[in-house]
Amino acid sequence: MAVIHILDEVTASQIAAGEVVERPVNAVKELVENSIDAGARDIEVEIADGGVSYLRVTDDGCGMSPEDAELSIVRHATSKIRTADNIYHIASLGFRGEALASIASVSRMTITTRAKDTDEGTAVRVEGGEVQSVEPAGAPEGTTVEAADLFYNVPARKKFLKSERTEAGRISQMLGKLAMANPGIAFRLINNGRAVLETPGNGRLVDTLSALYGLETAGEMLPVEADEDEALLEGMISKPSLLKSSRQQQTIIVNQRVVENSTISKAVDNAYHSLLPKNGYPVFVLHLRVPPESVDVNVHPQKREIKFADEQKIFRLVYHAVLATLTSQHAPEHVAASMIHASGKDALPDDMRRTVQNDRPEPSAPSEAPAADPVRRWGEPPVPYGAAGGDFSASGRVPSAPYGPKKETAAEEYRPPVGREALLSDQSVFASARKEAAPQPLFEDVPEKTEEPVIPLGQIADCFIVCQHGKDLFLIDQHAAHERVRYDRLAERAEGIPVQEMLIPCLIHAEPADVDLLMERQDDMRRLGITYEQAGPDVIRITGAPEDLSESDMERVIRDTLIAFHEKDVPSPETMRHRMMAYAACRGAIKAGDPLNIRQMRELIRDLFQTARPFVCPHGRPTIVRFTPEELGRLFHRT
Repeated sequence: MAVIHILDEVTASQIAAGEVVERPVNAVKELVENSIDAGARDIEVEIADGGVSYLRVTDDGCGMSPEDAELSIVRHATSKIRTADNIYHIASLGFRGEALASIASVSRMTITTRAKDTDEGTAVRVEGGEVQSVEPAGAPEGTTVEAADLFYNVPARKKFLKSERTEAGRISQMLGKLAMANPGIAFRLINNGRAVLETPGNGRLVDTLSALYGLETAGEMLPVEADEDEALLEGMISKPSLLKSSRQQQTIIVNQRVVENSTISKAVDNAYHSLLPKNGYPVFVLHLRVPPESVDVNVHPQKREIKFADEQKIFRLVYHAVLATLTSQHAPEHVAASMIHASGKDALPDDMRRTVQNDRPEPSAPSEAPAADPVRRWGEPPVPYGAAGGDFSASGRVPSAPYGPKKETAAEEYRPPVGREALLSDQSVFASARKEAAPQPLFEDVPEKTEEPVIPLGQIADCFIVCQHGKDLFLIDQHAAHERVRYDRLAERAEGIPVQEMLIPCLIHAEPADVDLLMERQDDMRRLGITYEQAGPDVIRITGAPEDLSESDMERVIRDTLIAFHEKDVPSPETMRHRMMAYAACRGAIKAGDPLNIRQMRELIRDLFQTARPFVCPHGRPTIVRFTPEELGRLFHRT
């Protein structure tokens, strides 16, 4: 008797659905991506009970004919590709033809659709993967997919779902990321009869960010833009003063597809590594556009992960773009953390606020309304769907992405509210400090070189320096400021951290395996400013260390280094070097409680403003807090 047998179609469909539709958020994602591929300008999602009992996705895309509507629920039926070669040139979000079939096999689904320029729509009713009816129906242009009782016929999978609130939160988060990938599309999420998410769909990323994260968060974002060969990077990153406790507000988009990618994440982390504390994560939205043939999107059932043909090129592009944006913010009002966060529109710069206040443009007549181009640049006017080349899609064509150097776009293109010219102008208090100058002896009286210098007024609690810059009031943390100065001086030594020979070597006990590991990494440790030798099976003798580190400090450093070496993802040599320099800079910096005179304060401020990142210490704490006259007025209830 044969042991191997062929599974029936229903069982095979339910197994396939488990790979594609693990929970309600996966079903919503697949349906919304279909709507984007169909050229929709408005997408509305409605859910109940976390999407388990009911979910609906409605769009105003190209719609489907009766024949296509019936074929759409058949496994591996797709309009996006025709041959295997098309997989390597994918410009659409969907291409496998599994989503609708997988959702239909584990729910009671109804598809109502009407193609453009047709008088009658079609309604297809499916239950557990079996077509129940195909009937004519009145419907607007576009497609509506309703799925009720998700996983009703696979209770084992339903048992592993989280609470209604958790599942709804995942859907909201996912829809927000898709909205940031498509700022030209208006998204709306209704949860249990209440609208919880809505984006304007006017093509401006900053407006989408404001709708999702609030005006204050949007006001703390900086624009990023770079291109190299055929790779184009655009997006926004947060100032180091804006931190979150998790990576949920980090969005990576590749060719309009929201993905998870360790190469890009690590590049951003490395660019921020000397600006953030260990327990904080920056907010960013980065959209990378590369030729479709240079990226493989077919490596994960849910298309969540991708692979690049040249990982190093992508890493360099992202790292240098983010680092350049962070190090170009030199004006005090941009580097200093504001103590008072205004609510509402006051949190944004004036020109950005004017952008947010603009209502969504009035839609044009149906015959003239252009469909959303899934792969166009942010802010560019949409291209009529199917006008550009590409592979086959539900409407006949999929537009191809514009690669290569960025071109001039229409007047409505979003532009950052503050350009680098303004940040680096001669009016900046840092303009002269940024010029190459010979190092001055510590605490020497330095004449003011700027029109509006930062003037020290005094010291509070032997810890904070009170300064005036124009009409603004600055408070500077003297320890954090000196940490930044010392860190940058150590960082200038390309050969490594200078080693100071210890007069009395210290002995540190460790596990024999850890001793062996340290002996293997002696060269790496020497670049960190630490030299040692083995003094026994479980003992090492420290013979050299960075200056200002005591014996107890060295023991802690060695323990932390061993933990890092044992991590699954071993930190890069640059990250390890940063940790050591930050620690050494902290130990030797001016402490809270050290009194300073005006001359010493002036010299410390001058040194601080000569550093690459004066706004935070190496551990990510702010060095400067700014009070504007308006903020001071609010404290005294003058406004």
